[in-house]
Amino acid sequence: MVVYADLVFVLNLCIDFLLLWLTSVIRRQQISVWRLLSAASLGACYAVVHLLYPLVLTYTFFGKMLFSVLMVWLAMGYRGPLAFLRNLGVFYLISFVTGGGMFALHYFFSGSVQASGGILLTQSYGWGSPISWVFVLLAFPLVWFYARISFGSIQERQAVNQYLAPLAIQIGDKKLECVGLMDTGNQLRDPISRTPVIVVELKSLIPFLPEPVVMMAQEGDLECVEMELSSEWMTRIRFIPFRGVAANGGMMLALKPDSVEIFQDGIWEKTEKVLVGLDNKQLSSDGTYQAIIHPSCMPRAG
Repeated sequence: MVVYADLVFVLNLCIDFLLLWLTSVIRRQQISVWRLLSAASLGACYAVVHLLYPLVLTYTFFGKMLFSVLMVWLAMGYRGPLAFLRNLGVFYLISFVTGGGMFALHYFFSGSVQASGGILLTQSYGWGSPISWVFVLLAFPLVWFYARISFGSIQERQAVNQYLAPLAIQIGDKKLECVGLMDTGNQLRDPISRTPVIVVELKSLIPFLPEPVVMMAQEGDLECVEMELSSEWMTRIRFIPFRGVAANGGMMLALKPDSVEIFQDGIWEKTEKVLVGLDNKQLSSDGTYQAIIHPSCMPRAG
């Protein structure tokens, strides 16, 4: 079996560079390419030394930890113990996720499995197999790209979650509980009373509304406002002019609820001076929230 040290160096250089770069992206740190290359070169040298001169130190847990700490320090610097530990933890997490994904793909596609005495036996070809090297070159970019998208989605979700709040809308003797997103861009108000408007998905409120109100909101037919509506519901209905980002604008059907409660900081805050606008579209593509809260309705904004 022949192992080429230069190929080992180049391959590990590319892999370490991408791992460190993804770490800097997730940690949102601006790092020069030269620092990333220097740290990746250190990791590549470790791989070559580990291959050609298998010293006892390189096989130990402390030896591996030492080189990884040096790589993160060289790439991202030292900005305090907490920041450094976070950088190191993200680097380990990305490395484990990427490496685990590659091992899973390797044994799934190329590992031969045999049964012997009720035991499953797998065969691995090690460092020198051309099949393994080609697989690494092809599989690593795919796993790395998937990890980048996944970690990015997690960050986006965490950023959104801090603006989410449970919402309870009371209409008569019925109460709707849903999740609302506090959006500072929502400045929709009743032009006459200046009452703020919370936009809610129509489908969430359909069980609580009479059929004529649902038809008005779905079809946008405002001429049938008096059709089979009781006087109580007539006093609840409002028409709010609005203008969307991708629309020319129009009239939104809104309702006057009995009360709206927003849960934040462990308590329910109640407000009665608010309108509920009915939106016929889905507000969140993944169903994370069903309402958009006006910033003036948030307890912290009070």
